[in-house]
Amino acid sequence: METAVVFGAGNIGRGLAGRILTEAGFTVSFIDVNDKLNKLINLHHSYPLYITKGNEYEMHTIRNVSAIDGKDISAICDITDEAKIAATAVGVNALKYIIPTIATIIKHRYKNKNTGYLNFILCENMIDVHAYVRTMLKDQLSSEENEYADKYIGFCQSSIGCMVPSPPAELLEKNPLTVCVEDYNKIYTDMDGSRGDFPEIENILPYSPFSYYINRKLFMHNMSHCVCAYWGYQKGYTYIWEAINDEEIRAKVSRALEETSSALSIHYGTEMRELNAHADDLVKRYGNRLLGDTIARVGADPKRKLGRNDRLIGAAVFCLENSIMPTTIIETIPIAFRFDPENDPSAAEVHSYYTEHGLAESLKKYSSISETDPIFNKILSTASKTAEKPAEKKD
Repeated sequence: METAVVFGAGNIGRGLAGRILTEAGFTVSFIDVNDKLNKLINLHHSYPLYITKGNEYEMHTIRNVSAIDGKDISAICDITDEAKIAATAVGVNALKYIIPTIATIIKHRYKNKNTGYLNFILCENMIDVHAYVRTMLKDQLSSEENEYADKYIGFCQSSIGCMVPSPPAELLEKNPLTVCVEDYNKIYTDMDGSRGDFPEIENILPYSPFSYYINRKLFMHNMSHCVCAYWGYQKGYTYIWEAINDEEIRAKVSRALEETSSALSIHYGTEMRELNAHADDLVKRYGNRLLGDTIARVGADPKRKLGRNDRLIGAAVFCLENSIMPTTIIETIPIAFRFDPENDPSAAEVHSYYTEHGLAESLKKYSSISETDPIFNKILSTASKTAEKPAEKKD
């Protein structure tokens, strides 16, 4: 069995990357700095994975796994020396801490004249994360090592659409290695970032141009999730599954998805059948009760999510650029400014400014759009036709 390396043995590392790679026939070595977690993995060489299916779990056992201390650089170099595939799932903020280790891996392979290709699948929530990684590596490698890395080491940004809820206490008590995950196990990755022949791995899907999957994730998944959350908050729901089961909200989510699907189809020449199937799957996934996904979490940080290039304004602009009127998305934008759950400083700031200064000034401040942008007056016109009501709490 070939070996794959995964940096980060957390929920995405074990629940998505580790699962896909072991199911594809690899043995997986996790690199992590959590001593307790590493010891448990090396004790059992397996872990339970519970797939959430609506109201019940389906338990799988992930086998052929081991763990290496993230500080054991020699062992990490040895395990990656013959590897063709690696993944990172450490979180964007932690990437800087593993860059020295990746640099050492490259130095080791360069010194040993290793002309095999090694491709890193970057399972991180950041656009152009591959460029970010190469930039950080540049200062840690000599010019010759940088040339070697550019030829033999691939860094592929990825689209991670899998939701990984926290396991319930009773499952963790049975086994602290327990991971829960929704019934979705695909990683779309950037073919252009790879080097050599990308290994054929079921459910790791290289694609070019990768901007299609970046935009599909942002303008379909992220956008519709927020549409569900902000209208759900308006009606007083707590969970996403509650909101999507509301016929009015489900209709809004579906219409918003139709808008961006049409724009994506026009822009990339993708068949609507494929995009409609993805939209239907998203709506179905939002109804999964066992995910326990809350309105507060999905809508959190509207200061970022209302940004010019993010999931709402960005999606609406993208639609207009492709001659699609984003009516439902535009209707949602004023609602997002009214989002104000407890313990969300970003929402409190945005809501306070909106209440004091109104929608037009709020769009200028938080969305970086003004009267010169076609979307600006469309949002104001739509908002003026809708009475601003406080959130309608459930009985």
